[in-house]
Amino acid sequence: MARSTLKNICRLIDVANEKLPPEQSFLADLKRSIEMTEDKNAHKPSQTYKPSSMNCIRNMYYQIMGAEPDPSRSSYCMVNICNAGTDIHIRVQRAITEMQANGMDCEYINVADFVESRHLDHLEVLSKCGMETKLHHKSLNMTFMCDGIIRYKNHYYILEVKTEASFKWNARTGVDPSHYKQGTAYSVSLELPEVLFLYVNRDVLDMKAYLFVPTDEMKEDLVGTIEECDGYVKRMICPPKPDNVPKKSCEYCAYKNLCKQEG
Repeated sequence: MARSTLKNICRLIDVANEKLPPEQSFLADLKRSIEMTEDKNAHKPSQTYKPSSMNCIRNMYYQIMGAEPDPSRSSYCMVNICNAGTDIHIRVQRAITEMQANGMDCEYINVADFVESRHLDHLEVLSKCGMETKLHHKSLNMTFMCDGIIRYKNHYYILEVKTEASFKWNARTGVDPSHYKQGTAYSVSLELPEVLFLYVNRDVLDMKAYLFVPTDEMKEDLVGTIEECDGYVKRMICPPKPDNVPKKSCEYCAYKNLCKQEG
């Protein structure tokens, strides 16, 4: 959106707010400020594969090629939901670190130390934000944020925390199939066979936990999909639109307009 156009929209909103009672004007400005702050902090995705985006080879292709995401404007509700999810992650991770002090056989493992101690030379530690660690898989050109690794009762697990609304959480009976590839990517990268998914109800903060053990076939399929996408990238040919992409992946895709143009 052009800067002049954005200024005109803001001016119209300011004029409209002047006619509102002060509490309503304040609320409208607060919502707009949340959205504007998020838009200012938005950044273009890096040209690497992301485990959370591997349900669609086209999305993978667009990211690697550095395609321009669809123009968008943040919604204050979505910003607040994401921020609430981040807060829940932090509280859960902190609670896990207290388990050992409370006499439970559970240790929160520093991911960077784990990578070094296991000689996982294919992984590069890019950064650490709070208790999450950003990793780069060099040969697969894949980056991801790892929520953590835990040693529980002398067994290592990759930890992945998910937050969701009550209607989804209440119906949850296992790991969401749309998260299989993400869990598989973590398992392949960290060379640990099991991923512990912790689903938190962000409305009432209750929790459910499920163990995910990717099969050899899942691991081979993941690597095969990356190699297939690499082939399209080298030829600079957009892959055919897959017909088995989860509805949620399409709904929140940043390349919907471009995908429609490709047909």
